[in-house]
Amino acid sequence: MKPFGYVRPASTDEAVRLCAAGPGARFLGGGTNLVDLMKLGVEAPRVLIDVAGLPLDRVTRTAEGGLSIGATVRNSDLAAHPDVTRSYPVLSQALLAGASGPVSYTHL
Repeated sequence: MKPFGYVRPASTDEAVRLCAAGPGARFLGGGTNLVDLMKLGVEAPRVLIDVAGLPLDRVTRTAEGGLSIGATVRNSDLAAHPDVTRSYPVLSQALLAGASGPVSYTHL
C-alpha cells in the first residue's frame, strides 16, 4: 500500500473543501471496500477524508417522492429501511446481494 494522508473534517463544508483541494482525495465512511482496493493496489488515494463522524447517516423522503440517502448510511441499514423495503424492494435486495462479508442480514 502506498503512503496516504488522513483527515477527519469537522463539517461537511470542510470535507468538500478538502476534496476540492486537489486530485486523489477519497471519502472514507465505513471503507471496507476502499481499504481492500488500496491493499490490492487498485486504489492509491493521496488523502482519505473520513466522513464517518459527520451527521450524514439519514434516509429522508424528498419533496418529489424519492429518497435522499446520506453518505454514511450503512448498506445493511439502508436495505432494512422501511421506505426502501416498501418502495424500492429491488434496491434492498441488491444491497444485500452485493454486501461484503461483514454485512449481516440480521436487520431484516
